[in-house]
Amino acid sequence: MCLFMQPNALEFLLKAQADDGSWGYSRAGEGFLEPTAVVLLALRDIPQAAQAVQKAAEWIFNLQNPDGGWGICPQDKESGWQTAWAVYALNLSGLGKEKCDIGIQWLLNIDVMQLNDSDLLAAGQKVAQIDFSVRGWPWLPGESSWVEPTALTLLAIKGSSASAEVASRQSEAVLYLRDRRCDGGGWNIGNPVMFDMRLPARVTPSALALLALAEIAPKEILPRDILALRNEMFQDGGVLALAWGLKALRVLGEDDPEARAALVSAQGSDGSWDGNPYLTAIASIALNGEG
Repeated sequence: MCLFMQPNALEFLLKAQADDGSWGYSRAGEGFLEPTAVVLLALRDIPQAAQAVQKAAEWIFNLQNPDGGWGICPQDKESGWQTAWAVYALNLSGLGKEKCDIGIQWLLNIDVMQLNDSDLLAAGQKVAQIDFSVRGWPWLPGESSWVEPTALTLLAIKGSSASAEVASRQSEAVLYLRDRRCDGGGWNIGNPVMFDMRLPARVTPSALALLALAEIAPKEILPRDILALRNEMFQDGGVLALAWGLKALRVLGEDDPEARAALVSAQGSDGSWDGNPYLTAIASIALNGEG
């Protein structure tokens, strides 16, 4: 939980909220589900933000598609990976349980591209050195699995009532993350190898994968995953990388004073990070709370 924020960050986020309850990727930008969900996570336990939290939740409620999933914005009627953001934020905020349950069922039922033919599996193993028979979650129904939507969905469904279906999909997704781990630890957006080229870990997918594994399978986390995360945080150096990396380290019981100092120094005079509610919320969570 985030019970306090950096100076002026709360004021920035409250002023940046649109009249309909949403947030965008800029102060005056169109509302999108991802920044609205992340800001909701940042504000959910701050008493001064109670009204803003309720308005944001109502906006997310109204955005749910008839099939039970969510798109990226009000104009998007195709449900996809943003469903995980909606369920995750609402669940942790203790809001909209019925809508969350419907969203979780949508996530469990989503069609994921999966290979079972032995020749195709062998070809996939040769090209990408991964097991295409193991499912995670895709960006959109019918597509192949990717690390970020898989990790976010694991976080979203963790709070659902225990069932054989949930347990089975969690176990398979953990296998997926194990299979997609980069050689040096951490995760890229999907494949760790492509045409014999070893791909490096990236911060956001690595941080999300570590957050998910910390919740459901902490023994799967390897020391080299954490080392890769630390290295990539500073190789990247951006606000998003520093914030997601620091957030993951906090959950793992670790810290990085240098990353913390760099993130604090990147805050603008208006209280925001780059005038972006999404970045401001993630940075605030990373610095001040569990989110």
